[in-house]
Amino acid sequence: MSITEASLSTSAADCDVLAGIRHAIADFLQHCGLQYTPTTIDEELYNKCCQDAINRGFPMSDEDYSLRPYMVIGVTMSSIAYGHLTNPATRMWLCHFTAAGICVDDTMKRQQDMENLYRFNERFATCQPQGDAVLNTWDEILRETPRHFSPLVSGFITTSTLDFISGLLLEYETQGMKISRDAPMYPEYTRLLSGLAHGFAYFVFPPTVPLLDYVQCIPDLMFFLNHANDILSYYKEEIEGDSTNYVSLLAASRGLTKHEALCRLIEKTVLAHHNIVKCLKPHPEAYEAYASVCHGYIKFHTALKRYMVKEIMAEKSLL
Repeated sequence: MSITEASLSTSAADCDVLAGIRHAIADFLQHCGLQYTPTTIDEELYNKCCQDAINRGFPMSDEDYSLRPYMVIGVTMSSIAYGHLTNPATRMWLCHFTAAGICVDDTMKRQQDMENLYRFNERFATCQPQGDAVLNTWDEILRETPRHFSPLVSGFITTSTLDFISGLLLEYETQGMKISRDAPMYPEYTRLLSGLAHGFAYFVFPPTVPLLDYVQCIPDLMFFLNHANDILSYYKEEIEGDSTNYVSLLAASRGLTKHEALCRLIEKTVLAHHNIVKCLKPHPEAYEAYASVCHGYIKFHTALKRYMVKEIMAEKSLL
């Protein structure tokens, strides 16, 4: 076989793989009763959130180490995914929380300022300056959690955030580690730490919703939020050649092909969604909050072109 023939064969195989991913993701959305809806970002709200960040002294320069590149994601999360929250101050807080969290995540991936990241949790616990503008911002935002949530829920959000930092550091220290088939739960462990799902699960329910109406669905909700993101991100990650995503780690730990791992993850995530729906049905306010976030979470991925949802949904002509 000539080099040209081999390249064409590889290209065709890659196209088949990507088509299979698009088909699987489209099926995932259908099985959850979710539809693709073209969504745009609220420019007025974006400008308002950026100005608020500037007024508060958050790092918002045009340099690399700044919240500015991440504000569009924060605005999209707070206004589209969690747009049902009626308190404007809480939505603004959630925008800043999301933007700062993604900025911290990218800092770790660039291996930038790792010394301060290692000391974040210690400094947070002892109320010490973080030694870094973005981490100081993250610290400040996290300390405001009790203004928006009950003491118990604030505690869950805070510990989830500190676990997020530990999860990032764990990923850093285990780079290149061979994934053992004798530790099939390890990918889930690392995903729970680094996904912030515990916090984002509690963000779903406004303070007016009694805890007893929804607390039993939190484990399924954490699973859904983490892995819906993994599923919707996988197409772009495969195109980018990312071999460290959750689907790839799951495949390695279970001795599966990546497509088999994706399909199994989709099956479990759909089940988690239906468990949540059944659990919340008797409680209308909690159910409506989840329904809004569930549809909004898909719109969040749609609004950000990086996830390529429009291309994915064209696979099944659902546009």
